[in-house]
Amino acid sequence: MENIQKVIQHFDPVTLGEMDAVQLMNRTDTKYVFNLAKLDDLLVRSIPHYRVLQINGYRSFQYNSLYYDTGNLDLYMAHHNGIRPRFKVRFREYVETGNVFLEVKRKTNKNRTRKSRIELEKTEMKLSERSIEYIEQQAPLKAALLKPAMWTIFHRITLVGKDSPERITIDYNLSFSYGDQEKQFPFFTICEVKRDSFAGKSAFMRTLKDLSIYPGNSSKYCLGTVLLKNPAKYNRFKSNLLKIKRLENEYGSYSASG
Repeated sequence: MENIQKVIQHFDPVTLGEMDAVQLMNRTDTKYVFNLAKLDDLLVRSIPHYRVLQINGYRSFQYNSLYYDTGNLDLYMAHHNGIRPRFKVRFREYVETGNVFLEVKRKTNKNRTRKSRIELEKTEMKLSERSIEYIEQQAPLKAALLKPAMWTIFHRITLVGKDSPERITIDYNLSFSYGDQEKQFPFFTICEVKRDSFAGKSAFMRTLKDLSIYPGNSSKYCLGTVLLKNPAKYNRFKSNLLKIKRLENEYGSYSASG
């Protein structure tokens, strides 16, 4: 982790306002899941082509997300069964800035992700009337049936292309918690590349390929649900579980050799 913090200091900074000015109106989102041991090299190779988001001197940010679902895990099951449109509801805390948002995510029939959110004073362990009203405005859900289902905690680095309309989020140091259960994944890294639909392969995507990192989906909420709640159905996510085991073994090998 210490080396990652050193590497990101070598990037040119970009402010939140400058990043938001990069409009990706017709974009594609591609996810990659890989071992943390490859992140240093990936970042070093990206320094000439990207800037890093910096807010109040911070370049890596902790995100605490509390997901809501029904007692029957209806939102999880919609994802498992490939239903579209489908929805996720969560509170997201930005630890370094103190901001808290209630977010509703929609996966459309055209495989696009739409996110709407409002800022609140704090994360709610029971939905307020305002939150219930907002959720039902954004999604065909009975918000009163939703309750806290899973915490996900991770750190995020955000890169913005210098010469290309592209944003990249890199999530690492991931953990899940529910009640008195917790699982930590120090070896697990999720990267998402958001870019203009009409652009060719970017410098970042070429570097990923050079490091033998290939596209692969991974929903944090669904993964945490499988690991901590043992839902009745999880066939759709078995490949993710196998990949986690392989990454864990690789991480142990890297650590032993280091």
